[in-house]
Amino acid sequence: MDDGQQRYDSDCRTGLTDGQVKSRIDAGLTNAYNTNTTKSYRQIFKDNLVTFFNILNMVFTVLIVMTGYIKELVFLLVVVGNLVIGIAQEIVTKKTLDKLSVIVAAKVTVVRNGAEKEIGVADIVLDDVMQLRPGNQVCADGVMLEGSVEVNESLITGESDVVAKGPGDFLYSGSFIVSGNAYARVERVGIENYANKISYDAKASKKRTSELRNSLNRILKIISIIIVPVGILLFLKQGLVVGLPIPDNTVKTVGALIGMIPEGLILLTSISLATSAVILATKQTLVQDLYCIETLARVDILCLDKTGTITEGKMHVEEVIPVGAAKDLDRILSNMAGALQDDNATFHAVVEKFGKSFDHEVKTIVPFSSARKYSGVSFEGEGTYFLGAFEFIFPNGYAGLDAEKYAKQGSRVLVLAHSDATDVLDNKVPGGMRPIAFLLISDRIRADAKKTLEFFEKQQVELKIISGDSPVTAGAIAKRAGVKNYEAVDATLLKTKEDIEAAAEKYSVFGRVTPSQKKELIAALKRKGHTVAMAGDGVNDVLALKESDCSIAMASGSDAAKNIANLVLLDSNFATMPDIVNEGRKVINNIERVATLFITKTVYAVLLAFATVILLDSSYPFTPLQMTLISFVTIGFPAFFLALEPNFAPIKEHFLINILKKSLPGGLSVIIGILAVNVLAGIFQYTPAAVSTMCMLMAVAVGMWVVAKVSMPFTTARKVILGSAIGLFILCIIFLRGFFDVAPISLPQAVVVCVFTAVAPFMMRGFERIVEKRADKFLSKKIVRRSLQITDDELKKK
Repeated sequence: MDDGQQRYDSDCRTGLTDGQVKSRIDAGLTNAYNTNTTKSYRQIFKDNLVTFFNILNMVFTVLIVMTGYIKELVFLLVVVGNLVIGIAQEIVTKKTLDKLSVIVAAKVTVVRNGAEKEIGVADIVLDDVMQLRPGNQVCADGVMLEGSVEVNESLITGESDVVAKGPGDFLYSGSFIVSGNAYARVERVGIENYANKISYDAKASKKRTSELRNSLNRILKIISIIIVPVGILLFLKQGLVVGLPIPDNTVKTVGALIGMIPEGLILLTSISLATSAVILATKQTLVQDLYCIETLARVDILCLDKTGTITEGKMHVEEVIPVGAAKDLDRILSNMAGALQDDNATFHAVVEKFGKSFDHEVKTIVPFSSARKYSGVSFEGEGTYFLGAFEFIFPNGYAGLDAEKYAKQGSRVLVLAHSDATDVLDNKVPGGMRPIAFLLISDRIRADAKKTLEFFEKQQVELKIISGDSPVTAGAIAKRAGVKNYEAVDATLLKTKEDIEAAAEKYSVFGRVTPSQKKELIAALKRKGHTVAMAGDGVNDVLALKESDCSIAMASGSDAAKNIANLVLLDSNFATMPDIVNEGRKVINNIERVATLFITKTVYAVLLAFATVILLDSSYPFTPLQMTLISFVTIGFPAFFLALEPNFAPIKEHFLINILKKSLPGGLSVIIGILAVNVLAGIFQYTPAAVSTMCMLMAVAVGMWVVAKVSMPFTTARKVILGSAIGLFILCIIFLRGFFDVAPISLPQAVVVCVFTAVAPFMMRGFERIVEKRADKFLSKKIVRRSLQITDDELKKK
């Protein structure tokens, strides 16, 4: 920040004037900073154009142009098509998600011209006066002017303890308000903010590990390592040993290398994820991280904050039960409501029931905190009143009183307690407290909660209900909602990590859970090898949301929760969760299905290149044109349709393991067929053109068998897709035979191809058995498990 910049020391009741705001905007001193969850248009074009394989394709293009075999450049149609479709799809997705992002974008209340005004975070200017309430995320570094708050700075410091702040104290952007209310002056904006400088604000924590992305990256990394040296060796072998002329050698070598590249696999993956994001947008769900769709599909444990998910989140005071001879309870609660400035469902229920009064002078306020589970007010001459959880105000109990009998009915039970003392130190319960009333507060269960929970039970997703309510209340509500294992554990009894770990496995309902315990529960489940999603809406859920593998927030929730979440339910309706899970499963299952087609070709292309260099006396059998035709009819055409089909089956095992198990048998079968053709060629003196055609027919035959296998169980649509692919190939070799370099073959040669086509599925089945048998032994090696990120526990489950 320019030290010579004029500063405005405005009062927290008047704030900046319009003229002062304009001068700040003109000077560029706004909080505008790129925190979009989507790429910029420039980044979209760059990411699609500048890739290792696109650079290779350009090199291939130059080499083929130099040889004069211009028709071999047909493969560029696939490359250009991939580029255009990929860029267009990303732009459509960006526009959709950016439009939805505006709906849930964090707002901040500022004081300007003597009035409070809600503006976008980017519209804050230097010296603006912000009003901060519980649940707000501090969006610009500032200094407290008035009030007192408790702040969680875990997103900045990594420490989960709350920090009390008063006038003169500094607030860091990226932290969030746990309790209290305050006014603060903005000291730094935009890139000057502390959180932005260290690139560790809430948005930065959204990146999740993606098995799909990691698996695809591993495949591409291996191919990128071997493709150049293999190409050089193949070129030298065909030139020096086989004696091919340089133009023919170049074309054959390029054909081999094109076959190794799984052209379109990354594109189909991106399109599938992007399409799912757009589909979910129509169902009022904002996807803030595309790969979280995959993560949610793999989730086997879903943790829920009861309020706002199972229940409607709208609390009502149903009954006030006096204790002893307590009087004027309505007046006491009304004055507490007037003094406190809490912002949670319980407080709003109290205000709705009793209104706000200001009959007494307020001496001390204890704002509500999720960790304390109570709030309180000291009135001059009236003593101190606390309202909150019975066991937190009276940790040792109170003779003759039992709050649990009310909690068993499913109500949230609060105790109103009084002490003559007016000195409250460190927000702790003062001495001499005695209960004067119980408040029974209820929250209706959502009409669709039971159906939604049943869906997850059928899908073998275990539910964990995590609540700040008493375990009795939480258990009663879980029972009413249809949770089978509704016995609840009291989290206040879980003192160590070992206690939490044991309870996490045993129980499904948790009561009296603090924010840090929510985080520990999720961490414990992850250590056991589970993939954990967390759904919540409150500031007390932020730590747990950040810890989870996939985080879901409600649009009606706190800014901090929405900012940290991977998914935001715009209608705050938990009933949309089954649609999100199904969409994720559709993406993973379909990508796995089509990836099998791509990797089958990559397997035999790589093995064939090595075989040509080491074993064969002939050149590589395929030209770029032939590889393009093989790829189109066995991969591109069927994959386009199969990738978009509904497929909601649970995700099994690991993505990379699954596709290798399915791809290797097909790839090995093609190699066996090609080696057999080369042996026969040596015996019966087949021409190179005939060998090339026979090899192409065999590759297509195996490719079609693989398409048939991944299409199981057959539906009418899948039969049409397979039949159309076969029909397209037949039409191409009849009417475009010369274009695709398809040479005539003799009757004995055709018989060899037909026999191989008939035997191929049995050969594939044999290789499949071998791969299955060897897979476990292969996976047991530590170095392999590490590279595939498989734990010992996961291996045992297999």
